[in-house]
Amino acid sequence: MPLFKGKSSKAKPKKAIDYITDPKKAVIVSSLSMDDNENYAKQFKQTCDLFGKGSKNNERKYYHFKLSIDPNDNPAPEQSHKLAEKLAQELFSAHECVIATHNDTDTLHSHIIINAASFETGKKLHLNDSAYRNCKDLAEKLGAEMGFTPLMWREKTSAKRQRDKNDTSLESKSLTNAERNIAKRDFDGTASWKDALRHAIDEAKANTASRAEFQNYLYENFGVIMPRNTAKTVSFVHPAVGETKAVRGMKLGGLYTASSIDEALLNNKNYNDRSVFNEGLFTQTEQPPTGASHGNSNWTDPTTVTHAPIPTTIHQPSRPFEPTSPSQRTSQERSRNRFAPRSISDISADLQRINESVYGIAMDNQQQYDDECGVVATIGGGDTIGFEPEFVGAAEHNEPERPAPTKPTPEPPKPEPNIPEKPKRRAKGHDR
Repeated sequence: MPLFKGKSSKAKPKKAIDYITDPKKAVIVSSLSMDDNENYAKQFKQTCDLFGKGSKNNERKYYHFKLSIDPNDNPAPEQSHKLAEKLAQELFSAHECVIATHNDTDTLHSHIIINAASFETGKKLHLNDSAYRNCKDLAEKLGAEMGFTPLMWREKTSAKRQRDKNDTSLESKSLTNAERNIAKRDFDGTASWKDALRHAIDEAKANTASRAEFQNYLYENFGVIMPRNTAKTVSFVHPAVGETKAVRGMKLGGLYTASSIDEALLNNKNYNDRSVFNEGLFTQTEQPPTGASHGNSNWTDPTTVTHAPIPTTIHQPSRPFEPTSPSQRTSQERSRNRFAPRSISDISADLQRINESVYGIAMDNQQQYDDECGVVATIGGGDTIGFEPEFVGAAEHNEPERPAPTKPTPEPPKPEPNIPEKPKRRAKGHDR
């Protein structure tokens, strides 16, 4: 019962050829259209270079097929190798092939590495679905000729498709293998270490505001370490898998990349900053929260608190406002267990008192200046404010009167000089 399957590869063929020709695994090694005394990978490259193929990273460079024989048929390594050589000759005669048979597992199998570029034309080997099915049919036909049990792969594939179509359980074809594994974990109630890691990261993101806090939180609470913690990439190691197996944040999902983590931490930092700033708008009174009953005897309405009047004239340095009412002193002496928002009326009253204080200071400064300069201010009908100048009422103070200023005598006007006028000059061309 030969099973034939394979795929193309864009990698360089050296590693694959070294694997199938490893003496510890291979019991028989041969080639098709190649020199067995030369390096196989080097011959592949020479053929590609000859036709300008295989230099790009996204090019198909080789195909790797595997032929397995049912252990119930008790095949010999020589039989499996001969069947692989026949398949290579029938299917890939225009391409270089390396064939190796392994017996290092319970199932005897052979490998075929094919150069994607033809040594005759340089054209690439291309196998679509129809050509791939023909390859499997040929492997079954040649195997039956050698006495192996037919696999009947087409009938089995059709039956499997019918089962998948009628199956509505977790094994439905509409689900990928990863989706089936996730659904099975959820059904069994078990979670993978990656799910646990995502949960730890979510909790750390919600409780920290910087990368350093985030990293310390993961390690102290979950034992998760971060071998990479840069501006663009982050990686994590869960203690369940050991310190050698790290996973990038982008592999866990879009919510676990460096940018997503930074965004969450920045939101937390902004929220904390706003909270600290808002504490300045709260007064430490026994005011109950919004919606609480005002029947509480310990609660004091800020709008009803009376403050000492602020003097209009302040001649000494101002000092911080000190509460004068007993309710205010009592509220500040209490423990800071609860903060209540200050009312708008309370804030407005404070602003009004500040304005009055500033106005009083300004008026006092102006009055002092007027006293020193002896300026008389009048209001309305002539009422005077302040002191009169010193020369007003000097007789009352027994001081000599100041003489009135004398006006200067105007000088007579100076005569203008008599300058004779020049005779007018006649224009040319006129009659004299």
